[in-house]
Amino acid sequence: MTDDQIREKIRNGAPFFAVNSRHEMMARYMPFMPVFRWEKNQMVPTPLQGEDLIWWMKSRDEIEDTDPLGD
Repeated sequence: MTDDQIREKIRNGAPFFAVNSRHEMMARYMPFMPVFRWEKNQMVPTPLQGEDLIWWMKSRDEIEDTDPLGD
């Protein structure tokens, strides 16, 4: 799935299982339930949900685009 497809699934509450462009595994197992991501050998709920999660993903991508060294 592309990042845009993942964002659309987050917005409309649909279940999904995908790997984003940063190679992070993300999933929503049931409609309108929390989005989970892979962390330390387990799926944990993301701290943000819905539009807040989409905003966080977009801002994180923009920061990485402007700072290629990760400083």
